[in-house]
Amino acid sequence: MDIKTLRYFLQICEDGSFSKASKNLYISQQGLSKSISNLEKEIGVPLFNRTSSGNQLTEYGEYLKNKASTIVYQFDILTEGIEEIKQKNKKFLNIGVPFGVINALSLDLINEFNKVYPDIILNIKEYTDTKCEEAVLNGDVDLGFAIAHFDKEKFDYQIVKYEKIYAIINKKHPLANREYIDFSDLKNEKIIINGTQSKMHHNFIIKCLENGFDPNIIIQTDEMILVTDFSKRNEGIGISINFSHTPTCKINYVPFRDDSFTWDIYMVTKKDTVINSTMKKFMDFIQESTSIHGDNSKYIGENKLL
Repeated sequence: MDIKTLRYFLQICEDGSFSKASKNLYISQQGLSKSISNLEKEIGVPLFNRTSSGNQLTEYGEYLKNKASTIVYQFDILTEGIEEIKQKNKKFLNIGVPFGVINALSLDLINEFNKVYPDIILNIKEYTDTKCEEAVLNGDVDLGFAIAHFDKEKFDYQIVKYEKIYAIINKKHPLANREYIDFSDLKNEKIIINGTQSKMHHNFIIKCLENGFDPNIIIQTDEMILVTDFSKRNEGIGISINFSHTPTCKINYVPFRDDSFTWDIYMVTKKDTVINSTMKKFMDFIQESTSIHGDNSKYIGENKLL
């Protein structure tokens, strides 16, 4: 005898028939009848008198109905109480993330954290690069990620991942088969890149100006994957990180010869923030799970652990 079967039994009592109860329970009438039949065999007595006029409770059925109502009610109170305790013990962590960072770090990383720490609820908010930094400084999030370069006097920070930036070029384009590409090669090209509030956009403009030209940016978007999609359609040359693609894809990812042109992801908190145990678990997990190790992964700042 289990709670589910008792619920089935009580639903039949309420509806007065197996057919109505099966519809309300969203199970087949055959399945419902089998459950009740098994219950009758288990307790060794009939619960219903099955007649041409319907199903009427036997003496045993009436007794079970009264007792089962109390049992199911007490069970619901028990489960609600346990759920309240579970919710009370949960910790919430607000995390600010610039557009594209989740893809770069891998969604699997967040899912794995949820498995390791099921008591910590992550509330992830996506922003443009500069807005994410503002959210950290304003206290809208507990911690966040930032893209270099940012004001390091205002944050405690830790490098999480170095990402190369590529020219994303349709295979029909003459530059598509280059081993490397120089900024000067892009002087007369149509450029597709993140919006003006992204660090990638800002750093790209600086590199182009250093090479003596103002780039012809024709498409700007906060959705990094759209940069790839427009490049596939040969709308122009995209500037972005490398999203995985198959060899049969319409594009090539051509690295820049200038290896200082990177998209570096940092984990940041406001300067001198007290790091509580929930924050530390997340920060340690990210540090241990990403590819940056050694001295570069040490947290820089005077954070205090509660």
